[in-house]
Amino acid sequence: MKIAVILALLLMTGMSAANIMGTYRAGKKDFFDPELLKIDEGRYLGNFVANVPLTLSDGTKTDLYSLIKEKPTILVFSYYTCEGSCPIRVDNLKELIDSSEDLQKRDFNVLVVSFDKKDTLETMEKFISIRKPLTRHWKFAILDEKAIEKLTGSTGFKFFFSERDETFVHTNVYIFIAPDGKITRFLFGIKPKEKDVKIALAEAQGGKVSLSSVLDLALLVCYTYDPSRSSFVINPTIVFGGIGFAILSSIAIFAFAASRLSRREVQ
Repeated sequence: MKIAVILALLLMTGMSAANIMGTYRAGKKDFFDPELLKIDEGRYLGNFVANVPLTLSDGTKTDLYSLIKEKPTILVFSYYTCEGSCPIRVDNLKELIDSSEDLQKRDFNVLVVSFDKKDTLETMEKFISIRKPLTRHWKFAILDEKAIEKLTGSTGFKFFFSERDETFVHTNVYIFIAPDGKITRFLFGIKPKEKDVKIALAEAQGGKVSLSSVLDLALLVCYTYDPSRSSFVINPTIVFGGIGFAILSSIAIFAFAASRLSRREVQ
């Protein structure tokens, strides 16, 4: 019963860690530390993801860096036989892109990669076919077991397989990667916001500035990332700075007007 409760908590939070079950089995049955479920952002942000071999949906074999070069990439770990959060996470991002003309015009990748070594070209194709049509941004891939370990390990992505429930418990996260392979942002959850995706893509795009990213780079000044919400929020420094500037400007205008009025009265 307690194992079921732990799994339910993991699924609700959208995160997981293999050592959670290890802690449970070690005898600490009443101990539950949600911190163990998180990706250590401070440890992985700015790191480079492992360049692993991939097999794409059309059977083409390539490597990760060849696939993401010159474009920012949203990496989505999802296994193709999942009946839980994996398809929901992919579908919500697809819906967001499909409904945004701005995002559709942008040049970026969405790379969906399975972390289940049992996934095949057939299970991948079935997963894709249900979601067609797809915009040009989408790519899907499978990995061998060694590549799965290297890629998930390099990103901090956590998962384990529950034999009892015959399902994976895993972190729900969108990982933003720069064209050089550097991790620039984690957005947790299963329903991303358009504002967050735009700003995270601008971060990942780095020095390659396009017309569409100029405004988003400006947003980076106005917004700051709040890890507790996994979202970008208004930067209070900018807000109070703007208020202060407005007050000073009002005082200056009032003083100038008062001075002009005083001079007229003297005349």
